[in-house]
Amino acid sequence: MRESTSGVPRRLLLIGSALAVIATIVGSGVAFATPAGPAGGSTATVLADGTTMNEVNFNSDPIKLRTQDQMEVFQVSQTAISGWTSGWHEHTGAVFVNITAGSLTFYDSNCKVTTVTAGHGYIESPYDPILARNEGNVQAAWITTQIIPVGASRRIDRPSALCGVQ
Repeated sequence: MRESTSGVPRRLLLIGSALAVIATIVGSGVAFATPAGPAGGSTATVLADGTTMNEVNFNSDPIKLRTQDQMEVFQVSQTAISGWTSGWHEHTGAVFVNITAGSLTFYDSNCKVTTVTAGHGYIESPYDPILARNEGNVQAAWITTQIIPVGASRRIDRPSALCGVQ
């Protein structure tokens, strides 16, 4: 067996490199997820990313909120052209969506369709698959605020379409 200049057999280096590439693709969830798109059809700008320094437990009708540990609060401003789709995905915490221009149409795991226009919001529930699309004729813009456990994934891509929608 031929060795590389570092003393490690070339075959082991090649196998290790191939396994690393495969693990990266599988671990990212991108290869098997329903596709977001069209390519280049959206932008995202991180506005803030922080960890809460307190826990809360309040019930101020109609809102109830309780945390038992520190949470990550992640905020993003996004835009998408007409025809864009998020692909089916879910989140590890609540996501508050405020539409600032155009509209987005949300498809939930129960096949309920909700179109939200500028000046209105939508709340995505944790671990509940969802797909958002810009079905309007103009660019959509929105701001999301995710409240998720510290260290949790912000987005989990779903491997297949639901409700016959991609």
